[in-house]
Amino acid sequence: MTPTFRAVEARDVRFLRKMLVAALLWRPKRRWWPTSALLLFPQLAIFYRGWGRAGDTGFVAEEGGRRIGIVWYRFFTDESHGEGFVDTSTPELVIAVVPAARGGGVARKLMEAIHDRARLDGVRQISLSVEAENPARRLYSSFGYRELAERDGDDRMLLEL
Repeated sequence: MTPTFRAVEARDVRFLRKMLVAALLWRPKRRWWPTSALLLFPQLAIFYRGWGRAGDTGFVAEEGGRRIGIVWYRFFTDESHGEGFVDTSTPELVIAVVPAARGGGVARKLMEAIHDRARLDGVRQISLSVEAENPARRLYSSFGYRELAERDGDDRMLLEL
């Protein structure tokens, strides 16, 4: 079955939150806190709280009526931002695919969709944060994301559109 893609809607915020944690805990068996507790951390809450504000953009991948992946970005301020923050005109991206759907090209298609949308909206660049050991770095590099100088232990990548 081929996945379909649609814009993130208000009804997807719970899934978005779940997948935010999945992106953070990408290593199998790596658990620090219960999901509900992790989502209360201000560093994570900024990625979902108040979803639907100006500039919030994302896509959900569905297959057989089930959500199997999601990608989104948000714009942040100098005072409140994620680890991939570059500046106020560069949105920070998050992507996650459910384990059963990984390796089938879903992440690549989600990235293509969000990049196309960003270009249409006049976004000039997109940033993200990814740990050095995360195999997703290969995907990001294949799109042209380049590593930025490390800042306070953050591994940031930037794509110029």
